[in-house]
Amino acid sequence: MDVRAMLEDDVAALGGAPKKSIKDFVVQKIATFIATGILKAGDPLPSERELASALSVSRETVRGAILILSTHGILSVVHGTRTVVASEDVGELAVQAARYRDIAAYSLDNVHEARLLIEAQVVRAAALKMEPSTFDYLRKSIAAQEAACDDPVRFLICDREFHTAIYRSSGNAVLADMAADLYSYLLSHRRRVVSQPGSIATSIADHRLILAGLETRDPDAAAAAFAIHETRIYTTTKLLFS
Repeated sequence: MDVRAMLEDDVAALGGAPKKSIKDFVVQKIATFIATGILKAGDPLPSERELASALSVSRETVRGAILILSTHGILSVVHGTRTVVASEDVGELAVQAARYRDIAAYSLDNVHEARLLIEAQVVRAAALKMEPSTFDYLRKSIAAQEAACDDPVRFLICDREFHTAIYRSSGNAVLADMAADLYSYLLSHRRRVVSQPGSIATSIADHRLILAGLETRDPDAAAAAFAIHETRIYTTTKLLFS
């Protein structure tokens, strides 16, 4: 699965959306980062180079997406300074924005239980169906995560791409959508969790175990690694609230 196909799957599978340019999909990606709380008003955007690496697209594509978002008043671009998030009102630019808001109404325990059930099914299917090009994509994603080990926002952007690439590889668009919705739960609070020393390194180690299970086409190993990772997310988030 190449980058264009992965980006199209991320949107078209959700509602039969017409095909768009990669730049349009990057616009939706950045808007989704804002809608889910990875990026907040006043936050500086990762650089063009960093975003291009995280999303596996060209810097020119990222630059064009930023320009579109700036014309909508969502990003503020000032030459000589970092581009910042000017507004969290992304309207319809973010895929599933309404569902991201709805998922926040559920309890942490309920979301954790649902993620364990759905992600187990999704990752088992992905272990058997994932294409070689997606393995390459996941390896590059881990490399981008390691480059963002001191930047919680950039790490979460890479983290979301890693997870959603696996969800899409299951071949079941409904389950992939449900997993992506649940992943978005309390992302604004996850920023605080991954800011703690060692948190990002631990998540990357989890990701390597997940990828190892997928690469060996071992559904049990991949699902077990995903369960450990999700339980760690649940535990650290619960500690944050306590």
